[in-house]
Amino acid sequence: MKTRGLWTCLALVVAVGLSLAWGAAAPNREGEKQAVAKVVGDNVAWFKDKDFDLLYSTMTNNPDLFMYQLDTKTTIRGFDEFKKYSEGWRNPEVRYGGHRFHDLDIRLSRSGDVAWFATQLEDCAIFKDQPPRCFTTRYTGVLEKRGGRWLLVQQHFSLPAEAIAEDWPSRARHAPGDVGQ
Repeated sequence: MKTRGLWTCLALVVAVGLSLAWGAAAPNREGEKQAVAKVVGDNVAWFKDKDFDLLYSTMTNNPDLFMYQLDTKTTIRGFDEFKKYSEGWRNPEVRYGGHRFHDLDIRLSRSGDVAWFATQLEDCAIFKDQPPRCFTTRYTGVLEKRGGRWLLVQQHFSLPAEAIAEDWPSRARHAPGDVGQ
C-alpha cells in the first residue's frame, strides 16, 4: 500500500513539474508578434529623425547579419558592413517622406525564439527640394530573440518582375532543363 501511494505521489509531482515547465516555456504568441512588428517598424521609421541608434538597435550586431538589397551591388554581410553602407543616409539632402506596410504577416517558430515576416513596404524619400518619391518593395526578413530582444538577422528587399518590365513573362519562359545552361 505504501508503494502504491509513493508511485501516485511521484506521478503527481512529475505531472505538475512537466505542466509548469511547458507552461513557462509557452510564449505569449500575440505579444511576441507585436514585439516583432515594432522592430520591423522601427527598422524603417528610424529614418524620420535619422535616429541611427534606433536603426542599429533593430539588428544583430554580428557578422551573421545578412541583407539582400534591391541591387546586387549592395548585398550586405555583417553588421560592420551595414554600418558603412548606412553612412550614405546621413546626407541631409535625403529626407524621410513617409512609409506604410501593407499586409504585414508575422510568423513565429514553435519555440517562439525565431520569427519571419513578409510585407509590401511603400517607402518614400525626399531628395533635395523635390516632392516625395515613393516605391513599393516586397520586404521579408528573419528575426531571432537574443538576450530577450528581437533582432533582425536577415532582410530581403525585392521588386516583383512585373514592376521591373512589362514583358517579363515572355522573357522568363524557357524550356525545362534550360536553367543554368
